[in-house]
Amino acid sequence: MIMNEKKSKIISIILVISVLIFAFIEELYLKPGYLVKSIIKVSTFGGIILLYAFMAKKKLTEVINLHKIKKFGVLLGCIALFFIGIGILFLIFKNNINLESIRQSLVTKEGLTKENCLFAFAYIILINSFLEEAFFRGFISGMLGNKIWGYVVSAVLFSIYHIGIIGGWFNPFVFIICVVGLAIVGLFLQWESNHFKTILASYLVHASANVAINIIGALLLFGVLR
Repeated sequence: MIMNEKKSKIISIILVISVLIFAFIEELYLKPGYLVKSIIKVSTFGGIILLYAFMAKKKLTEVINLHKIKKFGVLLGCIALFFIGIGILFLIFKNNINLESIRQSLVTKEGLTKENCLFAFAYIILINSFLEEAFFRGFISGMLGNKIWGYVVSAVLFSIYHIGIIGGWFNPFVFIICVVGLAIVGLFLQWESNHFKTILASYLVHASANVAINIIGALLLFGVLR
């Protein structure tokens, strides 16, 4: 039986909180390999979105705000800004980043090797970026009404979700900057998604940032950066 939208939202919010708590525990304590973690993420994030679409009797494209991009001018500038900005920030804070800890995390925690890293990085850029945009900028914010409340909640959850991933990579000062920075990035991506009326806009920017981050990760994994 199809539920009304209010009940669908309540159930979905409970599921979202549960999944994010599990993701936090998974990153800090369970620490499965990257393939297993990716399967769990796709299943849970995607499953909640599909379940809500079914319960609320809405089209999936409407639930995640997936539409065609109609203008590219400002968007191309944002893509370049995020790609270049990641590199500049890395150079600024390089001495405050535990590069060896990140490399060890990629090898031991994520199970990445020189042989499988290209597959993992392709997944992060093409699929993971889209999944996070669909979940945080499309589904969560849209379910909360795409108002200021939706902006803030989706941005805070986006930042909290990444705490387990980046924990131990930086000294406390840089870590706090990263957490706050992730929330600000979440707000910006939400504005972009709403401004262009599609998550494809925020996805392209998110993916470009991940390209820059993965280049740094590859350099660490291959021993170029130490």
